[in-house]
Amino acid sequence: MILQLGLKTKILAIAFSIGAFLSLTSCYTLSGSSIHPTWETINIAVFPNYAPYQNPNLSPEFTNKLQDIFNNRTKLSLTNSDDSDLYIDGEITGYQQTSVAIQANEIAGKNRLTITVRVRYENRKDETKSFDKSFSAYEDFESNQTLQQAESALLESIIDQLTQQIFNAVAMDW
Repeated sequence: MILQLGLKTKILAIAFSIGAFLSLTSCYTLSGSSIHPTWETINIAVFPNYAPYQNPNLSPEFTNKLQDIFNNRTKLSLTNSDDSDLYIDGEITGYQQTSVAIQANEIAGKNRLTITVRVRYENRKDETKSFDKSFSAYEDFESNQTLQQAESALLESIIDQLTQQIFNAVAMDW
C-alpha cells in the first residue's frame, strides 16, 4: 500500500510539473519578445557591399534574408515608408578569407570566410533600444578548395548566422 501511494504521488508530481511547464511556456514566446505589440512596421533598407572583395550576390541575398526573418518571425509589416516604427540599415564592411588550423608543416588545414556587417537600428518608438554596431560570422572550408568553389555553400550558412544575430539584437535585446 505504501509503495502504491509513493508511486501515485510521483505520478501526480510529474503530471503537475508538466502542466506547470506547459502553462508557463504558453505565456512566454521568444520570437518578437521585446517588440511592443503596438509597433506595426519595419523598414529594412538594402545593405550595400563596401567590403574590399565584391560578391555581386551578397548584398541582395543578405538583405532579402534579413527582411524574411523579420517578416516570418514577427507581426511587423515590411514597408519602404520613412515613418516606419523600426528602421534598419547598414552595409557589408568585411568579406575576408584567412587561413586557420595551421599544421606542423605550416600549411593551412582549413580556410575561413568571415563576413562583417555594420547595422544601424533605429527604434522610432523607444530610442533607448536603438544601436549602431557590427556583427560578424564565419565558416571554415577545406584548404584544398578555392574560395570560389566553397563560396555558395558558405554564404548561406554565414548569412543565416548574421541575420539571426541581428534579429536577436533587435527583437530580443541581446
